[in-house]
Amino acid sequence: MKRFVYLLSFFTLLSFALPVGFISCEPEAKKAQNRETNFTYVDFETVIRTVDKLYIDKHINVNRAYTDAASFAFLSLPHPLYIYPESYFKEREKYDDKEDLWPGTTFKISPSDKFVVFDPDYAQVEKIQKEKRKKNENRKLSDAELKKLIEKEKLKKSVISARWEEINFSRKDFDRVVTYIQDNLEKYKTPVLKGLVELDGELPDDEEEDKKEFRMEQVFVAAANGYLNSLDPHSNVFLEEVWEESMSKISDGSFEGIGAILSGGGSREVIVENPLEGSPALKAGIRSGDNIVAVDGKLIKNLSLDKVVKKIKGPKATKVVLTISRKGNTGKIDIEVIRDKITIKNVTYHLVKENPQVAYIKLTGFVKPGNGEPPIDTQIADALAEMERTAKENGKPLKAVILDLRGNSGGYLDLAVDIADMFIEKGIIVSTRTPGRSDEEKPAKIKDITKLPLAILMNSKSASASEIVASAIQHHGRGILLGERTFGKATVQTLKKLDNNPNYLLKITNARYYSPSGKTIQVVGVSPDIEVSEEADGTFPFRYREEDMWNHLPLIPHEGVVKSRFNINAIKDYAKKNGKADTYLKEHSNDAIKPDYMLIRSLDYIEGMINTKS
Repeated sequence: MKRFVYLLSFFTLLSFALPVGFISCEPEAKKAQNRETNFTYVDFETVIRTVDKLYIDKHINVNRAYTDAASFAFLSLPHPLYIYPESYFKEREKYDDKEDLWPGTTFKISPSDKFVVFDPDYAQVEKIQKEKRKKNENRKLSDAELKKLIEKEKLKKSVISARWEEINFSRKDFDRVVTYIQDNLEKYKTPVLKGLVELDGELPDDEEEDKKEFRMEQVFVAAANGYLNSLDPHSNVFLEEVWEESMSKISDGSFEGIGAILSGGGSREVIVENPLEGSPALKAGIRSGDNIVAVDGKLIKNLSLDKVVKKIKGPKATKVVLTISRKGNTGKIDIEVIRDKITIKNVTYHLVKENPQVAYIKLTGFVKPGNGEPPIDTQIADALAEMERTAKENGKPLKAVILDLRGNSGGYLDLAVDIADMFIEKGIIVSTRTPGRSDEEKPAKIKDITKLPLAILMNSKSASASEIVASAIQHHGRGILLGERTFGKATVQTLKKLDNNPNYLLKITNARYYSPSGKTIQVVGVSPDIEVSEEADGTFPFRYREEDMWNHLPLIPHEGVVKSRFNINAIKDYAKKNGKADTYLKEHSNDAIKPDYMLIRSLDYIEGMINTKS
């Protein structure tokens, strides 16, 4: 019997890259193995047959799918090629900035083709890219600029898509692309992009990844992912070991590193967002806001964040020297950090220091615990029971509970239902709709673990399973939602081994989920009852969400409006008159660990929820 796993997450796997990096060293046992695998044209066809059988939309644009398959196949080459409709290529200056109009040559596979293959002059491209980076060094785009950039890219893609429609690119055209690549593979095996992404020379020998000879396997995998990408951004195919490695990164575990969260990289400065509580970084004197300039005496200017992380991470008891610049210091500071074991947990909890009558539970993902670990719902119940005992012993019994879903990109559907059920007494939690099958409703079944007032913290990176929990809590009036609008992904993926090739897994969208109101939150996300900023200045910068992804499944309009069961105006008035957040944040603005701005501001509204009538 084939095993199907139902997923609601995008994680970071082959899709959505988060702008922070966690400094850690993965255990050797979790590393992906270099085993012999293969993926052929036959496997590509298997992916197509599976799409026909399982994909949520039975009326896909097959020509567009083959176009994307051909494009991804060309781009997978160590010397990437680009494929364009000839009519678009002739007028591309209308849609690209001058500095993005790379020099190069074009050719046709057959003289009668209405599309061209573009081979950039990578020596010239590298010079152009270096100049562009130099020009934009350490410059952060404004919200307006980011939105304009995304809209411009969408326009460009829509124009290209329309031109492909005119050409009617077919399976036969795709086959000719594959044949051309196969016949000319040796010509394009020499990598050309290394200088474009790394300007400071080669990585040290111990950081060089094992090089595997480029084969047609990678081309066919890329083509399959191109075909799937034409459907939606969350369907893809990948090696099973890649999935296992990605799951190990978001499951409970112990890692070795310095314990700090970074942001930036590339043309931007690498900033320490926060050293973790009790971490080697914090003990050594690393502070929130520090700008990392060099690692072990080597400049990291222009390196991507993952490359910086690789340079910093390392085994327990070894040292790394970070050269930093800090506001208020005129010179650079060298700080030696001794790496140690860092424990990462899916469920963390504590009484809120600023208000010890509030219990705080952070859930980072809806994933299955490792061997010997209790289920996540059990961990949450045990955490709350422990905090209730502690608060009672301190003579300050609990008044409220916070469930923090910020940055939680989702996971397994059944876990989302189980966790929502812990707080909802009765009613529907979520329903799923799969073509050709009856709607499946998931009702609340178990006794609530607490009757205490509940607050959900969420942001733009709260997605899928997180959105199921948040929307159910909001619909049933069980708690107040604080923070930002969520990501807006309301699709379900099936994960299965590829038929006749168990080394590869296929993740394919096969259903939508709906909130208890009957509304799908695809694209629109879940809106908070009260907007609370997580920025120091209280603003709400532009955030990348589902609506900004190309080929996302569209919104299905819904008449219903979710109305809060709480007296929101009264809560806001209470917070304004009695709030302590502004004073606290001013007093702690220079702490080594920066305050959790959203959490501190939310405490005022939670007090308001407790002290006002619904």
